[in-house]
Amino acid sequence: MSRDQLAAKIEYAIPESSGETLIAPPPERAADLLAASRSAAWGDASVLGVPLAEFRRQVRVRALGLAAAYTGEGGGAVDAPAPGQPLIVMGHQPVFVHPGVWVKYFLLTRLCAEHGAAGLHLIVDTDAPGPVTAPLPVLRDQLARVSETLIDLPQDVPLEAAAPPSPEAWAAFIAQVQADISTLPLPALTERVRAFAGGEGAARRAAPTLGEFLARLRRSYEARAGAPGYLELPVSRLADTPEFRAFALHLMRAPDELLSIYNAGLDAYRRAHRLRSAANPFPDLTQGCGRLETPFWIVRGGRRSALFAARDGARLVLFAENEPVTAVPAGPAGVEALAASGVALRPKAMTLTLFARLCLGDLFVHGVSGGRYDRLTDAIAAQVFGCRPPAYMVATATLHLPLLGEAQASGERHALERRLMGLRHNPDRFLSAPSGDQRRLVDEKWALIRAVETMRPGPDRRAATRRIREVNEHLTASLAPEIARLEGQLAVLRDQAHLEDVVRYRGYPFFLFDPAEVAALVGAFPHPA
Repeated sequence: MSRDQLAAKIEYAIPESSGETLIAPPPERAADLLAASRSAAWGDASVLGVPLAEFRRQVRVRALGLAAAYTGEGGGAVDAPAPGQPLIVMGHQPVFVHPGVWVKYFLLTRLCAEHGAAGLHLIVDTDAPGPVTAPLPVLRDQLARVSETLIDLPQDVPLEAAAPPSPEAWAAFIAQVQADISTLPLPALTERVRAFAGGEGAARRAAPTLGEFLARLRRSYEARAGAPGYLELPVSRLADTPEFRAFALHLMRAPDELLSIYNAGLDAYRRAHRLRSAANPFPDLTQGCGRLETPFWIVRGGRRSALFAARDGARLVLFAENEPVTAVPAGPAGVEALAASGVALRPKAMTLTLFARLCLGDLFVHGVSGGRYDRLTDAIAAQVFGCRPPAYMVATATLHLPLLGEAQASGERHALERRLMGLRHNPDRFLSAPSGDQRRLVDEKWALIRAVETMRPGPDRRAATRRIREVNEHLTASLAPEIARLEGQLAVLRDQAHLEDVVRYRGYPFFLFDPAEVAALVGAFPHPA
């Protein structure tokens, strides 16, 4: 089975139980995936006339140079990648992610160590997440979940354009988090928050933006399980390179073709996966008044908006919504012209992973949603560039906090539901001392069941099935007190269903968890720094 066939068959189900991990393909396949990328023949694929193999080399030199400098600014000690070293890439928004996302960072460190690869995490500071919040469990009148806000960002302000929180705002946020978790009989959480918050000073000194501040805090806390084995680079810095501008111009030089390929790919993806929502996995590109939406953002004045383009002869005219912002040559000369214009182009999600996989890395580490939508990325790359990007791996996990004993409620409820079903459909199994009449009914029931198995569909089979139900009803009558008792217990547990939602919630922020425990989910035990 080919890589494409295998990826199409994987459903990437999120693990349900605490401590379960999904890595697909498994880490043992990483060596083969890296080797396949390293030996890939890119055919006639090129970016603005530069053969793809050479363009990949240029992008890698540029990105790793920037990443080494950026990581060093924050005190990250990672060996500089050697020429020809395989490269594993991942990316995520620098917000308060849950352990299911955090495991990707530890997996990246593990894969780099096991395969002699360089690692690069792209900090997606170009994302505009809105309010930066942390969901937290609390125990006051009862167990519940609250959300604390660090910064209430407008929906169109990317993390790269926001300043770090003031020392006072940060202190207030941490104090509120500590107040919430102090209501729980879990002192370890208080210590973890204290350790996480202790990275504030170093992060603030090295971070001019909110995105970088949060990313450096996460890396500092993560290092408690051992030094991260990868470099980091904000996407905003990567997007300001000549190579990324060349890639963007290559995609946009025929905006009508790009829109057609993109939207047709989305339509095929939705049909293949029976998706009805026009926003899943992301919306179609739009067009109007001769302007076509592109899979890029533009950031102006600290605000992010969709980027539109129109071809005007040999020029490409770019618009922020309906306002023209610049016109540049639609070929290689447009790279310098775009830089001189000061336009800040930023990739949308699919465009970023297309660039990272096709033009930079030998293997990409995705989460579940990325693993799903990158099937579409592969299809679009095949049409635009005539080749498929290197493979990707999907990783996630579920890890619950040990919140009181309420986790038992779910198991009790399911056990009661199973027992009630048995009492109603197989009452004969629960009769400890059946009477003579009950024994005769049981014998009749099983004789009917054996007969039904040999009957063809028709009136006789329907009559036999109806009689089996009547026998069950007669037998169940003597079990009515037990059924009523179980229904009462189940009603109490169902009234407490909100407890299960709090206890089994997998979205609590990473700083409530022990980094070593999360690292262990992917078998990553890097040596302490």
